[in-house]
Amino acid sequence: MNTQKFSVLVLIGFLSLVTCASTLAAEPAQISMLRKSWEQARARAAQPIDESYLRELQKLLDTFTKAGQLEDAMAVKAESQSVVEDAAAAASATAAAASATAAAAKQPAKLATLRKTWVQSRDKALQPSDAVYVRELQKLQDNYAKAGKLEDALAAKTELEKLGGNSEAPSRQTRSFVGKKWATASGSHFTFKADGTGTQANASGKEWPLKWTQGTDDLLTVDGWSDDKPSTLYFRFPKSREGLFGTSADKLDKQVSVK
Repeated sequence: MNTQKFSVLVLIGFLSLVTCASTLAAEPAQISMLRKSWEQARARAAQPIDESYLRELQKLLDTFTKAGQLEDAMAVKAESQSVVEDAAAAASATAAAASATAAAAKQPAKLATLRKTWVQSRDKALQPSDAVYVRELQKLQDNYAKAGKLEDALAAKTELEKLGGNSEAPSRQTRSFVGKKWATASGSHFTFKADGTGTQANASGKEWPLKWTQGTDDLLTVDGWSDDKPSTLYFRFPKSREGLFGTSADKLDKQVSVK
């Protein structure tokens, strides 16, 4: 009797594995191809950023070593090794470490600054390919749904939802600022679209296009305008209807609010 029960359990387990394998195999080819293209695009975009970071780390390592700052040198060496082994994971770990005061305090100040710049540059470089991937997945989902291919539409929806759990995916951060009209005290306003574009207008209503990217620390870098001249602005939205911005990432001294 026990042997029979055991055999039944084994059979059920086997059938479950077969079912899971069938489900995975049933993913639409278009999604698989799209994911592969996305991963390749991200790798190409990140490569020069990562290589530049490694060169800067080597310079910093040499500086610390020559100065006899061996603990700092070891910290830089460990960072360099982690980037070589898995740059994406290292960038994610960098973000986590930066948010922990105790951990950040043990880092050499020069290394912490260098890491922050690297992560922000990496995010900015990856954002275009991430935005394209999300947009194309959304198109696939809509097309599958309209064609009555509900299982395929669900597969596309599932892939979009997975991005929320990816430490480097564009949907990992709060984007409550998207689709709203943000006004300043002077009467100008900004709008941000989900695809990384938007518009900027002065108090007289004259508009300019803008592009934005979001860093791992939720800081928005906006390539906008100032008196018809290209200008970079930085935004942060701590509340759903209120935000701060400025011309420096370290000095967000102006307010915006939803109108």
